[in-house]
Amino acid sequence: MKFNNLLLISQLIALGSAGLIRRDNSDKCSCSVNPNNRKDCGYYGITETECINKGCCWGSTDVNGAPWCFYTASGGKTTDCNNNGNEGKSCEVDIYKREDCGYYGITKSGCESRECCWAESNISGIPWCTCNVDERSRKDCGYLGITKNECEAGGCCWAESETEGIPWCFNQPAKPSIGGGDCVYTVTDLETSETGMKAILDLEGRICQKYDVDFQTLDFEAKFETDTRLHIHVQPTDIKNNPHNVDMPAAAYPFEIENEPLNDLQYSYELTNGQNFQLQVKRNDGSVVFDGMSFIFERQYLELSKKIRSDASIYGFGEVLAPYKRNSQDTQHALFNADNATPIGQNLYGSHPFYIEIIDGKAYGFFLRNSHGMEFTIKNNVLTIQVIGGNFDMYFFMGPTMDDVVKQYYKVIGAPALLPYWSLGWHQCRYGYEDIWAVENVVANYKKHNIPLDTMWIDIDFMDAYKDFTYNPNKFPVSEVRKFVSDLKKNHQYYVNMIDPAISNTKNYAPYERGLQKDIFIKDKYGNNFVGEVWPGKTVFPDWHHPNILEYWTNEIKLFKDLAMTDGNWIDMNEAANFCNGACDTPYDDAPFVLGEFNPRTPPFAISHFGTNSKAHLKTKNLDMDAKYYGGLIDYDIHNIYGHMEAIVTNKALLNIDPVKRPFLLSRSTFPGTGKYAAHWLGDNHSDWEHLYYSISGMLNFQFFGIPMVGSDICGFVFDSNEELCARWMELGAFNPFGRNHNGLGYIDQEPYVWGTVAEASRRALAIRYKILPYLYTHLVRTHTHSEMILYSFAGEWPNDSKAVGIDKQFLVGKGLLITPVITKGARSVTGYFPEGVWYDWYTHASFSGPTSKTLDAELEHIPVHIRGGHIIPTQGPSLTVYENRNKPFELLIALDANKKATGRLYLDDGISIDVNGKFNEIEYTVENGTLTAKGKYNYDEAQKLHEITVLGVSSKPSKVIANGKEVSFEYLKNELIIKNLSISMNADFTVSWN
Repeated sequence: MKFNNLLLISQLIALGSAGLIRRDNSDKCSCSVNPNNRKDCGYYGITETECINKGCCWGSTDVNGAPWCFYTASGGKTTDCNNNGNEGKSCEVDIYKREDCGYYGITKSGCESRECCWAESNISGIPWCTCNVDERSRKDCGYLGITKNECEAGGCCWAESETEGIPWCFNQPAKPSIGGGDCVYTVTDLETSETGMKAILDLEGRICQKYDVDFQTLDFEAKFETDTRLHIHVQPTDIKNNPHNVDMPAAAYPFEIENEPLNDLQYSYELTNGQNFQLQVKRNDGSVVFDGMSFIFERQYLELSKKIRSDASIYGFGEVLAPYKRNSQDTQHALFNADNATPIGQNLYGSHPFYIEIIDGKAYGFFLRNSHGMEFTIKNNVLTIQVIGGNFDMYFFMGPTMDDVVKQYYKVIGAPALLPYWSLGWHQCRYGYEDIWAVENVVANYKKHNIPLDTMWIDIDFMDAYKDFTYNPNKFPVSEVRKFVSDLKKNHQYYVNMIDPAISNTKNYAPYERGLQKDIFIKDKYGNNFVGEVWPGKTVFPDWHHPNILEYWTNEIKLFKDLAMTDGNWIDMNEAANFCNGACDTPYDDAPFVLGEFNPRTPPFAISHFGTNSKAHLKTKNLDMDAKYYGGLIDYDIHNIYGHMEAIVTNKALLNIDPVKRPFLLSRSTFPGTGKYAAHWLGDNHSDWEHLYYSISGMLNFQFFGIPMVGSDICGFVFDSNEELCARWMELGAFNPFGRNHNGLGYIDQEPYVWGTVAEASRRALAIRYKILPYLYTHLVRTHTHSEMILYSFAGEWPNDSKAVGIDKQFLVGKGLLITPVITKGARSVTGYFPEGVWYDWYTHASFSGPTSKTLDAELEHIPVHIRGGHIIPTQGPSLTVYENRNKPFELLIALDANKKATGRLYLDDGISIDVNGKFNEIEYTVENGTLTAKGKYNYDEAQKLHEITVLGVSSKPSKVIANGKEVSFEYLKNELIIKNLSISMNADFTVSWN
């Protein structure tokens, strides 16, 4: 407590120390221990927070050798004491951090009957029924003169107050436990078959009402769709009268998901008539993969939780800046698409309600197909998903490897698009190129400094007043843009520019007028065109669900391409971003939620939109949640698929315009399945070391999110980059599947030639990228044809290696190249972990075996790269463009494993046709017993020959080398065989042997 009479306080402290004034807890909870008698409860360097979290006491002292972190007077921990039922309670008192404990419309008595706290507030959006206590409601938990350390060590909450008489040490009631008895459904009317089961789930009159009105009965169906895919669907029985709990629109997945004959189910799921419903999924060996806890289904609130291990290995559920392996003790963020410039731990541009968990070395996947906003939390060994609408449309994928899970998942959301070969080349862009002549200078400077460049991008600078489908007549005159594009084509380079979804509502602006004629814009709640604001000012937004939208969008893009042909397009701001919070022209107050009334503007549960400390209104930087789409849909129900639907429509439009070439499309906003139509970049990142690190986990996540063609803005988008950071980012960026240097308006130039060391680092790293282009392209195509990935994580490759499952500062390109980037400022070395196997240095070919950790030299211009034993890497070049690269002879780099074996493959086609019509080569390479064998299918006429083969790990010099029956010359260095001057056709099988 705080008093003005300091003398009184000192006297009371003395009495307390003498034991004359005590709390209810016994002395065993006391942290008043003579420093000479303290028993160490921590470790050297422990912090106060870490000590208290361990349940120990904390108190600094000048007594030499006395621990600052120590056990209680009884020799135990504070967590062993009786804390008056206060374990696990929040101590937050800031009203902006209140956690809702009731529902809108709840009464004070109803709140207190839940054992929650009641504190009224006149601030909109602040719950009155809360787990966080207003200071006027504090209940004293200490004694006069108690210290903060003693208060918290006793399991109480501490917060100072300026108000006289308010206790600083206090306790508070806890929020009711998740999934109480009143929330449990009973299984009735169960019907089973060999391919699944159906049932009615019945609350039988019980009342849950955690946040909203309950659905008393639910239709449940479990479908055994394949041996490795279990599909569980739960919706209200009275679905016709609950349009906001129906399935996602069919247009979001315009293809049929194929089932397979059941031969050997890898999972089991059981229900019993008359018993409580539980969501527990097991493998066929009886091990539990999903041990369900809460299951709540209310009109605007759904909840599902499961138990997890304290050291759980969980990956996914994004888009979010977070470590690759999710924090198993403290993870919380929303999935709600937003124009949010990459803060750590918040909802970003896309929503992917999919995760992979590895348990005892085996992986399974979980997908919740639901486009409503949701919250994802992992705390106290419980994973919880809370959704503000829709239904439970759940898929379980049994793996058992991460690769298997991804293949199984892709069958549901669609395999990634077949992208053109040139998209693997290097890309350059920035927001802020002054005019077309500045862009031309950038292309010229790349060539001058011998840095590869395939594609030049232009951000919204080219537009006339930032309006879509226009060119600024002074800075980007169409005649000059056409000349620029023509020059690029002569050099076999490419051009991509921007299309935002928002259309300026300027009168006489043709795309707007044509949109009005076709009536394809989203409506507000009154039926008028919804008006927001984006770059050109006031705008309207295309409705991607409207039957006229494809015709409209195809026409606008075609007219735009007729001005100056682009090779691809970039769709940005498609969350949909809005500079107003909801409608600009007709704003109105958001009515508070009332139990029993559907309210899309103010749902009963607040997700962490723009962060857990914000929980902003859903319309913040978005459309109004009651904005209307064709067919009765509203934004509340389908907000998270706005960008996804734009990608589908734009992809179709590009195919309508040119049905021969593969479309290249880059989208900022994504959802499961977007990769079938578009690539992705990680958004408006920051030019700092932290975002450099998080770019790795971002790329790894999108490999299994179904968009493997992904990368960050190299050197950062927001804020000024610098020489060291940009050098390291260019090195790492050379191994992004989508590699593009891009920065923002008003920041210094960061093209790789700006700094000498960055130019050299770029030349070295991009030389590797271009050399391995045949390897990269093979992987790119196989994402489409075989549901594979381009980048691979250590967790996926070595799931039984306890160290590997947490590594996210290294990654694999394919499965044969290991990248160990420097992501620390000032570092000139980096420590990498190398799992089991043989590893070869890319540059020196020196080898060693894992598992081991190694500290690697890494001067500023150098990135460590290693080849994994057992892999064959096909190469060409390197050159300065993909076209030049493809006109260079082939080489094979063979890295033998400990058994002197290796495998690899190569795919070849024209690199551009959407339908190659069977004209491709697919070659499988194997090495065993000193013989390289190439076998394949050959329907594409590849002009280039295999010129050179390098074999690493050859332990002794061969007496001779035979290629296709003829003896050839070779060189042998230590453990390295080099066979040069070959001229082997890439259109037929061959063998090369050494003895």
